[in-house]
Amino acid sequence: MKKHPHMTKLPVNSRSYNFYPSILESIAEGIVVIGTDKKILFINKMAKALIGLGDENTEGLACAEVINTDLCSKNCPLDSSDSNTSCSHNAYLMNIYLHKKDASMVPLCLNVAPLNDEKGNMIGIIENFRPMSEAVRVIESLEQSNVLLSQEKNKISSIVNSLADGVFTVDKDLCITSFNKGMESLTGQKEPDVIGHKCSEILHADNCAGDCPFLHTMKQGYGRANVMERIEGKDGNVFPVLISTAFLKDGSQDTGLIATIRDASELEKLRKEVNDRYKFSNIIGKSDPVQQIFELIETLGYTDCAVLIEGESGTGKELVARAIHHESDRRNKPFVKVNCSAIVEGLFESELFGHVRGSFTGAIKDKIGKFEQADGGTIFLDEIGEMPVALQSKLLRVLQDMEFEKVGDTKTVRVDVRIIAATNKNLKNEINANNFREDLYYRLCVVPVQMPPLRERREDIPLLVSHFLGKLSLKTPNRPAIAEVTKTALAALMDHDWPGNIRELENAIEHAFIRTKTNIIDIDSLPLSVTRDLENSSIRETEKSPSAGEKTEKHHIQMLLRKYNGSKAKVAKDLGLSRTTLWRKFKKYNISVN
Repeated sequence: MKKHPHMTKLPVNSRSYNFYPSILESIAEGIVVIGTDKKILFINKMAKALIGLGDENTEGLACAEVINTDLCSKNCPLDSSDSNTSCSHNAYLMNIYLHKKDASMVPLCLNVAPLNDEKGNMIGIIENFRPMSEAVRVIESLEQSNVLLSQEKNKISSIVNSLADGVFTVDKDLCITSFNKGMESLTGQKEPDVIGHKCSEILHADNCAGDCPFLHTMKQGYGRANVMERIEGKDGNVFPVLISTAFLKDGSQDTGLIATIRDASELEKLRKEVNDRYKFSNIIGKSDPVQQIFELIETLGYTDCAVLIEGESGTGKELVARAIHHESDRRNKPFVKVNCSAIVEGLFESELFGHVRGSFTGAIKDKIGKFEQADGGTIFLDEIGEMPVALQSKLLRVLQDMEFEKVGDTKTVRVDVRIIAATNKNLKNEINANNFREDLYYRLCVVPVQMPPLRERREDIPLLVSHFLGKLSLKTPNRPAIAEVTKTALAALMDHDWPGNIRELENAIEHAFIRTKTNIIDIDSLPLSVTRDLENSSIRETEKSPSAGEKTEKHHIQMLLRKYNGSKAKVAKDLGLSRTTLWRKFKKYNISVN
């Protein structure tokens, strides 16, 4: 056989073995060939560099003098027959440390394979190893990253669980995948009990079967913010929440959805308090006169003094009387109304004080009068100006002494009654005309309440319209609710003088509710009594016409100027306008200001 130019012939146990040093030197791994006598047969430059050797010749030296690894002291493949036998048939791979002379250690990935002669007899071993320092650094870095990732995950989990708001996630089938402490507190449900369940089965929200925020998010491709919902707690209580949704992403992939839920109970309470400022015992209004009446009602609730409520018909005098009674300590006692204009004059005394059997023709049995029925509570004498003058003196005695006799009886009846009277007449004019006793007037008018006509509180009209439409929707649940009152219709309502006041307005809204064929009330739905006095150019404009809206805006600005006694700064603040913009509107609408 012709000798290869790079072939080296080395003695091994009196045998010869050929190597290709140039090939072994070109391998980017350490190569060490060791004979069965544990002497180095060959070592390449990479191995020398790893071990820390120079250019010295190591062939023929004992391997223990050249290389020291974990394998040398623990399980040398050349030491035992079992290992020898095993190694003679198989190669094996292991991770070990190379111990250098400077006491440092280098991690290695070592591969040990048998070196056999032509007959298959083992004449040594070949060790090839690669340094694992970089791999170890990568592994350590990954381990550190995993630790940091775990710490970050725990930190995020801790932050999420410490939030007062509820946070939960769902998969694409809307099954719950996480449920933070805030959600547990809000719903009374524990995370292990809800994981895997449909969120609708746990929350029972208003829109679960309708406009679900999650389904809306998936359909539209973006989240929703602060959607008002009502959800159900574990105890069955339903409470308002604000829910916001977003996609849950893993890199660029959507893996589910996340929702934050905030308890809106306090918000709804505040909103109710704001609404309650405009509503008091079914009295609706935000205008200054109405707000002053609200304050007066609260004050009168602490007293038992007589109250005289004056105002035009339909202004809500009876509502005020009932509100005063409801705010007083007599709220659980009777509230008895007497319509003085509806009683036949000859029966007034019997109606108020009662009668005994046989006291007059037709008195077939004893009768309890209104005052006795109201004992402990409140009697409301509506249209007191219609009371006959002859009976006014007897009423004065009741006010003074709280006692009277029934018609046809001599027995005195004592009562404890609060008196509230109301009239649409000017009682001082009635006194001058000798139709009303002056002393009775001052007994009744300990605290006067003047009800403003609707034309003097036009800013309350939108509130009243909304209130009446709500009442009508409740009365006719099978009919779609009114979604809108057009600007032209509202302008007509605002411009009307309302001689019948709130009662007339309520009738007009019911008329429009019945007439409209859609869920919108427009100018054509309103009764002619409201629209006939307006110019055709103003009431037949289309919805896009600016004239009706401008007319309403002008009226609103003038109303605010009166409200704030001409303070342009306060008007601008109320309207949310700058002073410059407000001046332009003054000029546009030809509003004169001092």
